Amino acid sequence: MARKPESSRAPRVHLASLGCAKNLVDSERLLGRLAAAGAIVGAPLDEADVAIVNTCGFIAPAREESIDAICEYAGWRTEVPTRRLFVMGCLVARSPEELRALVPEVDGFFGIDEHAAVARAVGLAESDDEDVGRLLLTPHHTAYLRVSDGCDNRCSYCTIPSIRGPFRSRPMDEILHEASDLAAFGVREVNLIGQDTSLYGVDLSPGVGIHDLLRHLSAIQEFRWIRLLYVHPAHVTSELIDAYATLPNLVPYVDLPLQHLSDPILAAMSRHVTQADCLRLIERWRERVPGVSLRTTFIVGFPGETEEQFRELLGFVRDLSFDHVGAFAYSPEEGTPAATLPNRVPSDVVEDRLRRLMELQREIVRRANKARIGTDVEVLVDAPAGRRGVWSARTATQAPDVDAITRLRGKGLSTGTFVRARIVGFDDYDLEAVAIA
Repeated sequence: MARKPESSRAPRVHLASLGCAKNLVDSERLLGRLAAAGAIVGAPLDEADVAIVNTCGFIAPAREESIDAICEYAGWRTEVPTRRLFVMGCLVARSPEELRALVPEVDGFFGIDEHAAVARAVGLAESDDEDVGRLLLTPHHTAYLRVSDGCDNRCSYCTIPSIRGPFRSRPMDEILHEASDLAAFGVREVNLIGQDTSLYGVDLSPGVGIHDLLRHLSAIQEFRWIRLLYVHPAHVTSELIDAYATLPNLVPYVDLPLQHLSDPILAAMSRHVTQADCLRLIERWRERVPGVSLRTTFIVGFPGETEEQFRELLGFVRDLSFDHVGAFAYSPEEGTPAATLPNRVPSDVVEDRLRRLMELQREIVRRANKARIGTDVEVLVDAPAGRRGVWSARTATQAPDVDAITRLRGKGLSTGTFVRARIVGFDDYDLEAVAIA
């Protein structure tokens, strides 16, 4: 049982949010609830009474990062007897007993949606209003908007269905209400997220799809950029591609996690697409939306992956020239079908393949960036970059947190503004630009 505060003053809460953007939205929702109930949120750790760690439990490196963070906060917890530490999120949903045994200093463990229980543990009264909004942890001009949660795809390597449950679309009116609030707050760039955004609406009333939602969001004039993330290739429709071609503020950026491009590996991954499906989809998108920027992810070293299959993947990466590629070494996750597959790829081979893939992608990006020198683009200014006169900015085809940035020089710049800029150089993945009139 969590201890109550020894004084009646409002608890000061410090929160650490780990993992993906979906976790970040969970953290923002929790902070909104805690603030509405009277807590002082956003306190520096050395001034906090309560620390909360929102964990990620997706793959082994993420779990290790979460456990390291919990242990670090446990040291903070034991320094002062009245301090309290709570841990929540995906790792708790996945391994609660293991965490309790590993870090007994923690005062309470909570799953993904147990925000009311967290508020009670902090010592706060229940809020009468369940919809108290979010406290954004992103800069004021940009925000994530979750359109769904959970997943039914059941890729053989993935733990998400067991952690976050079955696929569930949010009602459209609820999403649009939240979007209007974000616009009124000053958000000008909204990034739509979910485990599979392309499947949005399949569990709602007939005829509702992600393209319908995008059309309604596009009508919110305050949104200069709308970006759709996590588009599963098995569920892309012609209507979605048409939306990219017709909606002016839907940026030409497609986040399309392919995971591999060898048919035997795609089948073993239970991706529900073939190599030909993926290639056709990319071709359709590029024909319908000239200049579209493609981001994808690949898993290297999946059980049974041969050198020939990996070279096949390299060949497609070379020929398709993706704008952004994220690559991960396969991680066998307990409870997934892939974890029981034979023919594991030796770890040194996996690391070598990962290196070769990313070296190839770096050369592709370098060539593309060199060709962009002298061109003019619109960029969104995020924040000062630490050097005098240099700002961190992004083009429409650079998503926050996951892609490279544009280092921008200019006078009179400010956070959250859109400016014209000329690309003058690059540093591998990052662009360098100067603001122009």
